[in-house]
Amino acid sequence: MQLNRVACKECQRRKIKCSRQLPLCHQCTTHDRQCVYSDAQRTPLTRKHLNEVENDLECALQMLRRAFPDMDIDVAIQLLRSGGDFNAVIPVLLCTLLLKFSGIMSPELSSENMSSPRPKSMNILLLVDGPRIEAPVSGNVVVGLELRNFANSHNLQIPQFLPPSVDLSRLSSQMVGDRVRSPFASSPSKSYDWDERKLLRHDSRPTIIDGMATTVSNSYLGVTSSAALLNLVGVGYFLHPIQPELKDLEFLKMPERKILEENVTNYFSTYHISYPIVHKALFFAHFNEIVPPPPCWKSLLYIVAAIGSFMSATSAADHADLILFDRAKQNLSMEDWETGNLTLVQTLSLMSNYLQLRDRPNSGYNYLGIAMRMALGLGFHKNMDDSEIPLFDQEVRRRVWWGLYVFDCSQTITYGRPLGVSCNGVDTRLPLNIVDSSLTSSTTQVPKDEDLPTIYTSLRLQALFHLLTNGIYERIISEPLPSAQSLLEWDTQYIQRWKGMIPDYYRENEQVQPEYQLSHAVIHWRYRNLRIIIYRFFVLKRQYELGQSLQDEYEWRASTVCLEECRATLQNMDRFWKSKTAYNRMDAWWSLYFLIHAVMMPLVCLRNDPLSIEAQSWRNDVGIAKGIITKIMNICPPAVRILDLIEKVSAGCFTVMEEASATHAIPNLAPEEAPLSQLMQLHLMLWPDPL
Repeated sequence: MQLNRVACKECQRRKIKCSRQLPLCHQCTTHDRQCVYSDAQRTPLTRKHLNEVENDLECALQMLRRAFPDMDIDVAIQLLRSGGDFNAVIPVLLCTLLLKFSGIMSPELSSENMSSPRPKSMNILLLVDGPRIEAPVSGNVVVGLELRNFANSHNLQIPQFLPPSVDLSRLSSQMVGDRVRSPFASSPSKSYDWDERKLLRHDSRPTIIDGMATTVSNSYLGVTSSAALLNLVGVGYFLHPIQPELKDLEFLKMPERKILEENVTNYFSTYHISYPIVHKALFFAHFNEIVPPPPCWKSLLYIVAAIGSFMSATSAADHADLILFDRAKQNLSMEDWETGNLTLVQTLSLMSNYLQLRDRPNSGYNYLGIAMRMALGLGFHKNMDDSEIPLFDQEVRRRVWWGLYVFDCSQTITYGRPLGVSCNGVDTRLPLNIVDSSLTSSTTQVPKDEDLPTIYTSLRLQALFHLLTNGIYERIISEPLPSAQSLLEWDTQYIQRWKGMIPDYYRENEQVQPEYQLSHAVIHWRYRNLRIIIYRFFVLKRQYELGQSLQDEYEWRASTVCLEECRATLQNMDRFWKSKTAYNRMDAWWSLYFLIHAVMMPLVCLRNDPLSIEAQSWRNDVGIAKGIITKIMNICPPAVRILDLIEKVSAGCFTVMEEASATHAIPNLAPEEAPLSQLMQLHLMLWPDPL
């Protein structure tokens, strides 16, 4: 006989005892009444019911702990209580199974167990059940890649996945209250709130100046972000504060005209050659009060001086740019945000790039958004040939627009975020490749392009590069990841097409004047960097499938192209640093920015397969990178941390071949060094949660 949990509505109304029989109770059957049970059943507020619930819960917890002895049930419960998705807990539970089946031992296991043979590794892609997406896995298999949810918990640290060189006590020291800063970049969290105001205060410590957000930040970093990859391979290495010597900045007083003039001159001799956002002659006319300055010009003056001070610095102790930037901000007010003019757009765009240089990525990202919206409101994206705007002013507007466009695309790719500006409706021409004397305020005819390098050559080529390749970028940050065949076809159709548009005087092996050496090198580093980004998934997949059957032909080609571009970037960069006798921060910043992308893939390959026939070339690549970083350290000492990371990750990989030859045996890697454990972490970066 089946009973309902509560009395029927009729018995409740008459306040008589109900037999609770289904489908009709005894009272309603006897008196021929309509017996209806309520769908919404309230929990009985009795001690008996509470005891039953507590007993059931205890039994369930005992079953879970017995089935998953290594699983912290309290962490999973806390995740659910804080609003986490129930499905996010499943990968955490299944990960314990992965540890057991793959032989990745937990620290609690005895040395006797650790000495036992490791069982055959299981395919981690088939262990996790979740939303299934199309992925380029051999045999056209559709696999679940919900593994990224593995890092959903703030409190989750997996010591088994950390290489032996990592000090676990350092990681545990990152706890703030109940929260642990996870080394897995951009793992899902309650929020991506961030506060970068303190990073430029006088009591702050300088960070690695790479502009890639490698320091602690809660902001979203996507699939193309090398900060995510760097912190992942380094298992949170850059989440630790650095402690260099920093003199008190209070001694810096209000800059006098002589100091301003010196830094402005440095700006035009370094930064301006790559990004001609302001017109040099007009700027000095305002500076010397020959022409009355426009509104907001004082803020523009200080940000130009700040960038000039930062870029021309040859010592890590030179932080005068911080005061200059502070002055630039002080000369802007909230009322200025309610205006729109060329000078303010120039100021905001330069502030944005400066903040990225100073490793305040999200602040710079915000400034850039304001500048871009203001430029759109001023019509910089439209062609104005038929207007009454003078040719000189039209050309300046074009330079500012395409400079903003390059900044936006570059920062977007750096942080792995969706593109902020669509080219729909943009019809303004690229800047002319001319010398400044060819176009003045009195010019009435458009001058012809010069067939030689100018300060506008790099800007034109970078803008054209992003115009042709942004479609590829949008595809690789979306799921599913495009197949290797599609990427190779797009490479030929768009990237190689852009490469063919480079003028002969600016090709990779051409000698350019000393002032154009950096902008010339950056063009080719950027081209190779995008190819590294779009193909590096297949390098990781190739390492993951070591020892398995033949890989897909297109995937093999894609991974080969990635490693070739890493090598070419490092070799080109090595020639660049050997060809110069004097360096500045701009040289160091750009080199470090692209070097991190280029060295990570050979480093991962070398660590996972040190006995490969290609291992020696990977060692050479890593060696070149270490040599370049050694030179960069003279200008940017915190870069030693990247060198330290390379040393730690590659520990033992440079001598493993000699050891194998001497003993005629393949040395055993520690369980934590296994490709499975490392590549499992890498999937968290390659398949991030969308914004």
